[in-house]
Order: sequence, then C-alpha cells, then structure tokens
Amino acid sequence: MQFTTFFTALLAATASVVAAPTPTPTPTPLKSPQELIVFNPPITSPKSSSAWAKGSEQIVEWEITNIPESRVNSTGTIVLGYSASENGNEHLDIAHPLATDFPIKQGFMKVVMPKNIAERNDYFIVRK
Repeated sequence: MQFTTFFTALLAATASVVAAPTPTPTPTPLKSPQELIVFNPPITSPKSSSAWAKGSEQIVEWEITNIPESRVNSTGTIVLGYSASENGNEHLDIAHPLATDFPIKQGFMKVVMPKNIAERNDYFIVRK
C-alpha cells in the first residue's frame, strides 16, 4: 500500500511537470535587408602580354578612382591562377596567396612569384 501511494504521488508529480505549459520563445526581430556592395576594380598591371620570372618581385596595380565609400577601408588578397583550356576551369591557388590584408585604396601591391610553379603561358592574377 505504501508503495502504491508513493507511486501515485510520483506519477502525479511527473504529470504536472509534463502538462506545464512551455514558454514561447520571443521571436527575433527581423533585420532590414542589407545592401551588399561588391567592388571589383580592374587590374591595370600586369597586362595579358606580361611574362614574370619565377621568384621575381612584381607590382600588381588596379584602378581606385571609383571605390564606394563603404569599401574605402576594405582589404584585399591577390592570388595566382591559370586557365585549363581542356575544360575551361580557372585554377586559383587560394591556399598560397601572393599577398593578403592590404588596403584596397592603396591601388598597388608588391608580390613575389613562386619559385616552384610549372611553366605555363596561361597564368593570370586575381585581386579579391
């Protein structure tokens, strides 16, 4: 009898916990849409006809006259890539950038060409 009373009390306590209303979380207010501004100025140097030796220091230059106010303090990265003519893929060496965290408004950056790259005639520079 004592066990039955204890069991009934335990069951009633459990039922009251399960039946208790759960609080409704306060909804997070919606944020207004944010404008995404992409600034991708054209690279002015090197030209497509340029040839850089392995291990050489070079200057990459880009246009800075139309930088949006919201991007004036942005930083950039320069990577080397090449075009695979057999499949049209661009192979960007993002694991080994030539330069990182430089101010975009600077308009130029010195880079050093890797010494251990294959000789190709389809390399290109990307500033992002």
